[in-house]
Amino acid sequence: MNAIGYIRVSPYLDSVIAQEIAIKDFCDKKGLNLLIVFKDTGEYNEDMERESWLALEEYVRYNTENVHFLLFVLPAKITRFNKMIDHIQDHFKQQYGVMLLAVL
Repeated sequence: MNAIGYIRVSPYLDSVIAQEIAIKDFCDKKGLNLLIVFKDTGEYNEDMERESWLALEEYVRYNTENVHFLLFVLPAKITRFNKMIDHIQDHFKQQYGVMLLAVL
């Protein structure tokens, strides 16, 4: 099964390097094929209109049959992103058949 990853800058997350390692390790342990990791490594903001987030959705839209999972690192602290997880999960599942998986 294929997965893509998403990492971002946040004061509530580990470094982007640590996030990427966590996603790669998760894929290795679960036997997932990691296709690509989208990285929003610019300044922190709470806006979901981040460049890589938009590119991620476009990638999924054009590769629906090849992407099964979207992996991300969930912040320990409740953030706006955490509160949006259900909405994001519903969107990706209904639109593209892609499941979100939080990597701990």
